[in-house]
Amino acid sequence: MSRDVVKSAARVIHVLEYFDDVRRAASVSEIAEHHDWPISSTSVLMRSLVTLGYLDYEAGTRTYMPTTRVALLGNWIQANLFKDGQLMHLMEWLSEKTGETVVLAARNGLGVHYIQVIQATNTMRMSVRLGTVRPLCWSGSGWMLLSTLDDDTIRKLAQRHNADVAPVASPESGALSLPGKRVDIAELMEVIADVRAKGYAFSANQVTANGGLIAMLLPTLPGDKPLVIGLAGLTSVLDANLDRFVALLREGIALHIG
Repeated sequence: MSRDVVKSAARVIHVLEYFDDVRRAASVSEIAEHHDWPISSTSVLMRSLVTLGYLDYEAGTRTYMPTTRVALLGNWIQANLFKDGQLMHLMEWLSEKTGETVVLAARNGLGVHYIQVIQATNTMRMSVRLGTVRPLCWSGSGWMLLSTLDDDTIRKLAQRHNADVAPVASPESGALSLPGKRVDIAELMEVIADVRAKGYAFSANQVTANGGLIAMLLPTLPGDKPLVIGLAGLTSVLDANLDRFVALLREGIALHIG
């Protein structure tokens, strides 16, 4: 965990994200075990969220569930996408049509945050955790988001990315190694030009070996934060179905978002 994150605040978010992922009631012991937290402090945290009105407690089953108050948080943000549940309808439609993992992503600094995930249903699949962060400058979702910016801004972000990928000492040998991947800015600009021309990004084996992502921008209103929807899966499957999946992304966006 980053030194800039207050532990108690992070745990509240992790609890709410866990409910969003499992979509059912959960006990203190289940949540504590999943996050490797002490049961005692997890119990105190859950009771506090009940007192604040963000969780309900069912004494009969000793389980907790988020309240409607959680559902109403942030419902005013980008209402054109989130009202009436049309964005979730789009993600569920894509999941049903493709069987692949469906992700919703937004930029966070030099990273891309997966803010909603529907796991794949196919037998051969790749699982992606809610809250996953990908590098802005060398991931399919990042390329898609970068395509909305002007070239000078992209170059500056790439320079910042490269500066942040600083050499560190390997604990085994003491030799210098890189904890991330620097980008060739000229090559990145070529990738972005291709993404703009095609209207989608396809990254293969970029962040995860044998895994990839097909990403596309969602329509937004002026001033809204750009959002990306994508299909994540095995590279071989995405590559074999690229044209069909791109067509489904376009069809789904037109059908559910407009």
